[in-house]
Amino acid sequence: MKKQEIEFKVLDIIDRLEKGQPIEDDMVELKAEWPRDHFRAARRIAAHANSARGEPIMWLIGIDEKKGVVGADFEELSIWFAKVRSRFDQLLAPNLISLSVPYNGKTVVALVFETERSPFVIRIPDSNGIVTHEVPWREANSTRSARRSDLIKLLYPVQKRPSLEIIDGKIELQRAIAGMSQPGAYQWNLSMKIYFVASSSETVVIPFHRCEILFRPQGRPDEKKFENIRITPPTSYSTRGLKEKSQSLTVNSTEHEVLIDTAGMAFLTAEYFTDEKPGVKLFEEIEVKGWLRSHHSDDPVNFEVIFELVGHHHLKEDADRMLGEWRFVRKDSEPLL
Repeated sequence: MKKQEIEFKVLDIIDRLEKGQPIEDDMVELKAEWPRDHFRAARRIAAHANSARGEPIMWLIGIDEKKGVVGADFEELSIWFAKVRSRFDQLLAPNLISLSVPYNGKTVVALVFETERSPFVIRIPDSNGIVTHEVPWREANSTRSARRSDLIKLLYPVQKRPSLEIIDGKIELQRAIAGMSQPGAYQWNLSMKIYFVASSSETVVIPFHRCEILFRPQGRPDEKKFENIRITPPTSYSTRGLKEKSQSLTVNSTEHEVLIDTAGMAFLTAEYFTDEKPGVKLFEEIEVKGWLRSHHSDDPVNFEVIFELVGHHHLKEDADRMLGEWRFVRKDSEPLL
């Protein structure tokens, strides 16, 4: 995980807390201060890392779920983690990436633990020779010893999700076509050019009904959900009969799913209809979040991107259909591989 991505995630979590929104992420844990019981901290980190099954986890020190940012001393990290690491069997703790994130004069310490080398084992202190080691496991917000079924999950190879790179994209706001039986007077259209890379030789199938894409215009508290999500290969039209022809040897699609063989370019489209009329002044930015789930995994490929308003800043009342356009400008969060 890149440090820019870490900082964005920290600031996003702080923003959600200040708005009273829940932090619905099993990979993140908030701590108001450095945990003083180093054995309990090591056990909780090991449990969190084991249950993550290879995905990175994040601890944020200096954030209270009720009070918000209370701040933490970054200088304490080296001494604290050395004591925590000493509780791991053979000193094999999750690899640590740390980052100091300033916020309103205070500091939040982000700890990202890489978990690929699980299982992580804790040495039990003062066990009197009865139990000397434990494989902790996280369940909801509690920590317990791993059961056989948990260990099977650790030993079974995790199916890696495909990765993606967003090349280009735009969002258009239009009036719905008059006379058509549309579910709203206004239509938001999303289109993105994406390059997919599979993590194995197995063909990746992404069913459209397992995809979810939300968007939130700047300044709006609520998120809207795109519908009619489609992912298709690039196409062209032949001169004979104007027949559509695929321009990809590795990406194919049907009405219900896309199939990706090794890697390839594809186009993602989605739409949202509403009767809510946009304000006279258009939104400067639109945030888009997506979760694409493949056929063999419940863990989605995630992305978060920002689209910026193009040209005019006010609603084009005299336009035939097109009312506004936003273009892809940056990626605020890369998918976790």
